[in-house]
Amino acid sequence: MKYLIKNGFVIDGTGLEGYKGDVLIEENEIVKMGTEITDSDAKIIEADDLVVCPGFINMHNHGDLNIYEENEGLPYIHQGLTTIVVGMCGIGVAPANDRVKNYYYNFASKAFCSTPMLYDDYQTLFKDLEEKGVGLNLAFFIPQGNIRAMVMGTEEGEPNDQQLEEMKRIVEDNMKAGAFGMSTGLVYPPGSESSTEELIEIAKIVGKYNGIYDSHMRNEGAGLIDIGMKELIRIAQEANVKTHISHWSVISSYNLEEMTEKAINCMKQARSEGLRISADTTVYEDGFTSLSFVLLPTWVFQDFEHNLSDPSIRKRIQKEVFEKLYSMFVADGPFYIKIIPKFILRKLIFSKMSKNVIVLNALKSQDVVGKTIYEVLSTRYPSRSLEDAILDFIKDEEGGIMIRIVTKDEETGIIPLFSQQYVAPSSDGIPMTEGNTHPRTYNAFPRVIARWVREKSYLRLEEAVRKMTSLPASILGLDRRGSLKEGNKADIVVFDYDIIQDRGSLEDGKQYPEGIEYVFVNGELIINHGEFTGKCAGTVLRHTY
Repeated sequence: MKYLIKNGFVIDGTGLEGYKGDVLIEENEIVKMGTEITDSDAKIIEADDLVVCPGFINMHNHGDLNIYEENEGLPYIHQGLTTIVVGMCGIGVAPANDRVKNYYYNFASKAFCSTPMLYDDYQTLFKDLEEKGVGLNLAFFIPQGNIRAMVMGTEEGEPNDQQLEEMKRIVEDNMKAGAFGMSTGLVYPPGSESSTEELIEIAKIVGKYNGIYDSHMRNEGAGLIDIGMKELIRIAQEANVKTHISHWSVISSYNLEEMTEKAINCMKQARSEGLRISADTTVYEDGFTSLSFVLLPTWVFQDFEHNLSDPSIRKRIQKEVFEKLYSMFVADGPFYIKIIPKFILRKLIFSKMSKNVIVLNALKSQDVVGKTIYEVLSTRYPSRSLEDAILDFIKDEEGGIMIRIVTKDEETGIIPLFSQQYVAPSSDGIPMTEGNTHPRTYNAFPRVIARWVREKSYLRLEEAVRKMTSLPASILGLDRRGSLKEGNKADIVVFDYDIIQDRGSLEDGKQYPEGIEYVFVNGELIINHGEFTGKCAGTVLRHTY
């Protein structure tokens, strides 16, 4: 099939100025670009007053958690995405053995309100997805949490030599299958139990295949520089591996501007020394995650119901949760905060957290959606302390509570990071087959254009498009994607700059954006006048080394 996009404002994805022009598509490729192109066999797409650019590439997405069941990828293609990177934060649907399957279905699936179909390895997963068909292109990373769980389950401590070798073998097998690298989620179990030394040894295998070590760092708050980035840089050096920071953030209640500047300078220094480090940032000021996974220590999940019911064990959990919150949000505070007695500080931290966190989805109780944790706990457990009530809430929902918490500041915390030339935007979207999700899952990329370009003028449209297209393509090493060029794959989005707008609310995040008129994936028209055509033209991309 041939398509001729006529008279659009063409932005090629390289950062160069846009121009009025035509794009001719044949089969899955761009075969001609220019002005006044004619072809009697081509279906004409009139693009007057519309922007024509490469399809957007999302560097951080959790769409693999339900992509087999919802293979059309509607939340993604409706926002102009033609490629998503999945298997992020050390969490994913493959590889998985019986230990992982038990771990996921007992814990992770509930914690993230999702019950994904799991696969033994990427060869099997890729085959099944391609036989069923997918709506857009998928680039997979190996989740390190899966790897550790396959070998050690939820066991704490260092792996022995045999266990470490088994982890390295699994990573090597899946890198050979086409994975683009390995991801970590070092605030989530079981990745949170992994030492830097363990990660270095495994990352060496990723580097051997010219892959990427992608990390949700161990600390994005008070320890961002000294813990999170220091560890990432050490892994980049000692494993000789390309590295990428997932949803690069500066979370600070006290020193935001100073910490942001330090983070940027730290990255500049590392890159000046020849380290291959890039990053992505989310485009909203809030975070979206699982309450139980971000709060609870790994060992709690070994006997979830019992550990959250036994009074003496609960005291240990509460102590460890407080220590985690303290290290993230209070450790960089002024001296007068640190001299507050711990028993008072505990009450203050739990009170502040519960009032700032909003429930977006719960496994059993949709009536709590849109309410703060404080409102839920005060109503459900009025006679309990906040520390006890929050554990009761987690236990009663079987861990399945997805939350939103404001942790960032757009102007002083996000834009300075995003403005760095090696930083791409991402959604960090978590799909929900049932129930609510954050608007970022459906709207992140139109928001970049609507808010950061059109409304706030933080950057030029051409530069925003570069960050959403050729930059992530270059980070991943994608061949013939990410820019409009003759001979490249025809992944293309056509949108109305004046109309494009993100939508959705905390109570209803599942709303499509406005202004995305046409989307092509591998030369097939999958969004036509804003409507899904029913075609699944995507593929599983393979990393080559």
